[in-house]
Amino acid sequence: MLDLFAYLNCSHSPVVEDAWRDDRHKQPDGYRDVSFWIEVAQQLESGGFTGAFFTDAYNVADNYGDRIAPTVRQGQQLPENDPVVLLSAMAAATETLGLVTTASTSLYPPYLLAKKFSTVDDLTDGRLGWNVVTSSGRLEFENAADGYVSHDSRYDRAEEYLQVCYALWEDSWKDGAVVRAIDGNYADPEAVSFIDHDGDHYTVPGPHMCAPTPQRTPVVFQAGQSDRGRKFAARHAEALFSFHLSVDGFAAYTADMTKRAADEGRNRDRFRLYPAVTVYIAPTHEQAERRRDRVIETIDPETGLVRLSNHLNHDYSQYDLDAPLADIAVEGIRGALRAFVDDERHWTVGDAAVRYARYPTAEFVGTPDEVADGLQRWAAAGADGFVVMPALVPASLDAVSEHLVPELRRRNLLDTPTSDLTLREQLFDQGARPSPDRPARPGNSWVSLAPDFTVSIEYLPDRCSRISLWVSAAIRTVGLAPNPCGSLIPRRDQQICFGTSRIKYATPPRFGGTASR
Repeated sequence: MLDLFAYLNCSHSPVVEDAWRDDRHKQPDGYRDVSFWIEVAQQLESGGFTGAFFTDAYNVADNYGDRIAPTVRQGQQLPENDPVVLLSAMAAATETLGLVTTASTSLYPPYLLAKKFSTVDDLTDGRLGWNVVTSSGRLEFENAADGYVSHDSRYDRAEEYLQVCYALWEDSWKDGAVVRAIDGNYADPEAVSFIDHDGDHYTVPGPHMCAPTPQRTPVVFQAGQSDRGRKFAARHAEALFSFHLSVDGFAAYTADMTKRAADEGRNRDRFRLYPAVTVYIAPTHEQAERRRDRVIETIDPETGLVRLSNHLNHDYSQYDLDAPLADIAVEGIRGALRAFVDDERHWTVGDAAVRYARYPTAEFVGTPDEVADGLQRWAAAGADGFVVMPALVPASLDAVSEHLVPELRRRNLLDTPTSDLTLREQLFDQGARPSPDRPARPGNSWVSLAPDFTVSIEYLPDRCSRISLWVSAAIRTVGLAPNPCGSLIPRRDQQICFGTSRIKYATPPRFGGTASR
């Protein structure tokens, strides 16, 4: 079954910045009114959507011409409020709608974010998802961090950041820690512990402030499309949001992410792929085309140049509009550029800017049959659902609910969400909480065995003992002293997972022989 998420933000326009010129677009007035968002949430739930996906930004960007004036003039993600505070109100008005919000690992301290998201997961009855971003804008880092961090280094920090959050959410409190016993104990001291994280970027002793929530860890969403972003997503993401202009580009992405996840020890059924799509749908094809054309007519070409510059962290005011859009190294959202350079069309800077003003997504224009046929082709290429990019809110979303959802259900492609389930349970055939032995957790790292291979790790039940794992493919035995995870008899080149939550790597890990992680 497919999932549908609505792409939203707490500004005047989530997709087409210039849509404020269209009187059908109600968000420019509504985004500051909680009743507007409650109505949107209820319409999404009754209209067949799995969830709402909120993006966020953290600066008034000055990338275009090295000034903030174009950003302010075009209202490029400005003004914008914080979506996190809305989620509880939207949850209180709904029963099944998943609520995904964006937060940056570069700007929030992990201890504070863990408390914030535990609170929201509690108040939404476990319907929270976290879209993990690392930020890219210079002013984001100047305003909220110690200094600018380069693209790949941001992902290195994010890796450790998630380990801190996982430990706080999943290890610090045992189930049943809150006892409220008659003898006077509110909680069991033996069931609440420090996490004692001391890493390269973060020192967080804990304990976590919140008792276990329905999901413990929110469903992890991730949208990285750079090589480093894909590596991070393959290890951590339960849902991947991506931009593609063609189904062939998406099929290549599906194959790449499936292989990367397998290299991390993850099966394809452990993550969902959600390409972004823009839908213009109506009872007739001609009506759908008129709806699309009316939106495009609102777009000021400068809007796309400002957005492209701000998202890529690269000043596109320096190029002639007829110049080819080059595949250059950018410090911003590399997936945005990759959507164009991987496309079969040769894009100029000007054409890409106009297109980027409504995002580089596949656009489906037509009748319910035509749009459903197109989405089925993407599903055959690997899509588990779609993030629907609405040009007009709520009009574009209402059109999807009215015309597309019934057709998808008629084709048995879309189910009705079930109440009393967490978001993770809605998306996967598993329990509310993530598997404790997933590869993303410390002590569950995958290594490829080779002859005479030696790995040194730390075993820390009492913070004092050290063990080593010896592997000899020739005699196919493993010796552990002591052995915390049972007997392991690997075959040559077999991948095994060693360790439990009581094992973590020495810092840095020491590998002998030939290994891959």
